[in-house]
Amino acid sequence: MEWNVLIIDDEKIIREGMANYLPLLGVNKKCIMQAASGQQALDVLEKQSIQVAFVDINLPDMNGLDLIQLMTQRFQELLIVVISGFDEFEFARRAIQLQVFDYLLKPVPKTDLEMLIQKINQQIESNSLNVCEEAKKSYDNLAQKGKQYIESCYTDATLSLKKAASSLFVSGSYLSKQMKEELGYTFSEYLIDYRLSKAKELLSDPELQYTIAEIARKVGYKDQHYFSRLFKKVYACSPLHYQKKEFLK
Repeated sequence: MEWNVLIIDDEKIIREGMANYLPLLGVNKKCIMQAASGQQALDVLEKQSIQVAFVDINLPDMNGLDLIQLMTQRFQELLIVVISGFDEFEFARRAIQLQVFDYLLKPVPKTDLEMLIQKINQQIESNSLNVCEEAKKSYDNLAQKGKQYIESCYTDATLSLKKAASSLFVSGSYLSKQMKEELGYTFSEYLIDYRLSKAKELLSDPELQYTIAEIARKVGYKDQHYFSRLFKKVYACSPLHYQKKEFLK
């Protein structure tokens, strides 16, 4: 289990006892840190990435519950387990309000600690999966944003991957890569495909009677000849030939 643990207790025998026992439950010994006071704990948390904190209620410099409140405000992903020698409802009630992960009474039975470590490991794995899923959603969302950008701005002859990426605050290569993975098209491929599909719509409408040059400009191409070559390459016929075929239907 490669997650970092911080044991916060002013009693050295308790800290070291837990630090020595946790490796038997699968926690990497190198990932276990200790603090004898609230301030020491905060110092460690500022410097290290800690996933789990065991916190004693009675600390020499501050109330453990006050420390927990500070920790939940500053380190929102931290899993906090309260360790207390007091079996009092008020302590438990406030700990629950602070959304601690669990509440253990001293002396902590080894079976309880073993079950707790399993539960913590499951929670951390679940959190990691959620992070991956959120990351995937953000990738998917970026691809959709790139697609929407093209569909909104395809008539702009100056539209480019660099311009779109700058608007979306990502690099051009990253945007194009995400679009390829999600949509099956790079940015440039989707831009060409979308522009030409819009050109086909204009060419197919007998009421519009646009010239090829006008259609080229309307779908974002300044150069009529470049547009015609691109159209023929994709559809195996010139825009003019396509237009005539559509009008004869």
